[in-house]
Amino acid sequence: MPTSFLNLNSIAQTVGTFAFLISSFFGIIVIFLTLFGVRKIFGTYKYLIVTFTTVGIGFACFEAVFHPNLHFYNDGFVYFSLSSPFGLSKDTLKVIICELPIKNNNNFTIILAMYTGVYSLTISMLAVQFIYRYWALFSLKQLKYFRGCKSLIWLVYCLFFGGMLWIGAYHLLEMDDVAEKYFKNEMRIRYSVSLEEIPALTFLFYEPEGGLIRWKNVSYSVYISSIMAFQYGVMIYCGWNMHSKMEQKIAHFAVVLKRHHRQLFKTLVFQISTPTIFLFSPLVLIIYLPYFQINLSLPGGAAMSLFNMFPAMDSIIILIIVTEYRVAARKMLNDVIRHSRDSEILNVVMTKKQTTGQIELSTIGTIL
Repeated sequence: MPTSFLNLNSIAQTVGTFAFLISSFFGIIVIFLTLFGVRKIFGTYKYLIVTFTTVGIGFACFEAVFHPNLHFYNDGFVYFSLSSPFGLSKDTLKVIICELPIKNNNNFTIILAMYTGVYSLTISMLAVQFIYRYWALFSLKQLKYFRGCKSLIWLVYCLFFGGMLWIGAYHLLEMDDVAEKYFKNEMRIRYSVSLEEIPALTFLFYEPEGGLIRWKNVSYSVYISSIMAFQYGVMIYCGWNMHSKMEQKIAHFAVVLKRHHRQLFKTLVFQISTPTIFLFSPLVLIIYLPYFQINLSLPGGAAMSLFNMFPAMDSIIILIIVTEYRVAARKMLNDVIRHSRDSEILNVVMTKKQTTGQIELSTIGTIL
């Protein structure tokens, strides 16, 4: 009897929820320390960190609410969701989500495409951080583009690439009759659902009959690869130049400032390594696995779970590597402990005074 993947889907949803919780926990700590605890990170870069961390939490929240999932089957994959957020019915979702002409009459599909847009937005913001740090070291004049109204350039930059991937996924992965027929039995067997009943986007490399290439779906691979290659190229270019020229540039800086720049650079190095593991590697698997024409039936929830571990890992990297964050966190923790201890001592003193007062009143009453 064919294996059902519903249990694995439940596990993937649990992992996604856990990723959201730890991303929120560490992300809120980073945001709070950046705004109120760390003094050496200021100006535009402070708000870049806060914004990036906030978007990361939103990215993980998106997954925890809508639970997008993947299923690989032979020459393609299905990108779908079995979730009904907050127990809402499909009719209610249609009221909440704007009425859009979606083929399978389920407006929740637009949310699936939006998830890819948030993914692209996250990567774009990471690239902007690299650009800022590069200019802060080697071209201070260019930082004018991060001040005032000119800083809106980067908002447009991120929204542009996020919107491109969202729209691209929505249109280029739109399910047609051929894809629906190809995946129909597989989805019924593995997840006990009909594709007509759930929001789904599909990728199918070849026509099942005739073996012709489906260029609409293939163009999505080229499309998303181009966007990600551009963002990754920006990060590699800025990162490599900082690595090769930074020591010469900061040679005459004060010792404290040297350490600060090195720590920020080390943070960026880990920030490019982490998405390579948690964002780009799963993406490469998703995009190119169907091209190998392997006969398989594989749940891809694990790949989606890796996506959602990234925001938590990014916040942990900042907290561990940048000394100012550790110092600020330790100071705030000590303040909380000291305040708690003082409150306990005050309560004990007040209790003793009340007890002493009661004894004195009792003694006076006895004498009288």
